[in-house]
Amino acid sequence: MSTAPIAEELIQGYVDGQLDAGQRAEVERYLALDPAEAERVEAYRRHRQSIKAAYADVLGEPVPGAMQGFHARRSPVARVAAILAWVAFGALLGWLVRGQVASAPDMTAETELIDRARVAHVIYSAETRRAVEVAASQEEDMIRWLSKRMNAAVRVPKLDEFGFQALGGRLLPGQRGPACQIMYQNAAGKRLTIYLARDPQGAPKPVRFSDKESVHVVFWSDGTLAFAVSAELGADELKRIASAVAQSSRL
Repeated sequence: MSTAPIAEELIQGYVDGQLDAGQRAEVERYLALDPAEAERVEAYRRHRQSIKAAYADVLGEPVPGAMQGFHARRSPVARVAAILAWVAFGALLGWLVRGQVASAPDMTAETELIDRARVAHVIYSAETRRAVEVAASQEEDMIRWLSKRMNAAVRVPKLDEFGFQALGGRLLPGQRGPACQIMYQNAAGKRLTIYLARDPQGAPKPVRFSDKESVHVVFWSDGTLAFAVSAELGADELKRIASAVAQSSRL
C-alpha cells in the first residue's frame, strides 16, 4: 500500500521525542503503513541512542557561560550549528592541550582509537543501504584497495563460527592517515565492525576490552596496525571474536 509522504521534520521530531500527541499519532499511522520507513526510523532511533550513550559524559558537562545566552527555542539549523560549534571547540581544546598529555602517549592513542572505532560503528551500522563502500562479493578487490591505502596487509577474517558474515568494507579518515572498517552481520541483523588504523607507536599491544558504553570495543595492535572490534555484544562473546580476528591477522 502506498502512503502519502510525511514531512521529514515530523520524522526527526518523532525520533527526538519532541512531538505533541496528535503529531506523534500521525507519524505512527504513517509508519504502520510503510514498513520501509518504519525500518528507517528505527535505525535513526538506534543511532540516536548509541550516539547519546557514546557522548553521555560530554552531555553531562555544564554549558559554557559564553553559550548560556542562546535562546532556548532555536531552529533545527541553529541547534545543529551549535552542536558543531561545541564539537569544534572540543577538538580545538584537545589540540591546544595535546602537549600536556604527551607523558601518556599510549593512553591518548588508545582512547582515540576506541572513540573513532565506536563512532564509526554507530554511524555506519545504522545504515541500511550504504553500510559499506565495497561489498563482500568483491572481497579480493576490496582487500587490494584497502591494503594499498593502508600500506599494510588488510584481511577479512572469517567469523562464520560466531554467526557473522562479512558485508564489506569502507575507507575512513584516521587521525594520522587512512583508516578502514570491515562490517559483519549475523542472522538476527546485529552488526559487528573491525576498525583498523596505522599504529603510531609501532609496538604490539595485547587484546584489551573497553566496557564503557553499550557499544563495546575490544582493541589491540600487532605493531603495524591497531585493531578495534566493536559491537553490542556481551564481553565474553566479543572477546572470543576479537581473539579470532587477532589470530587471523597473524597468519
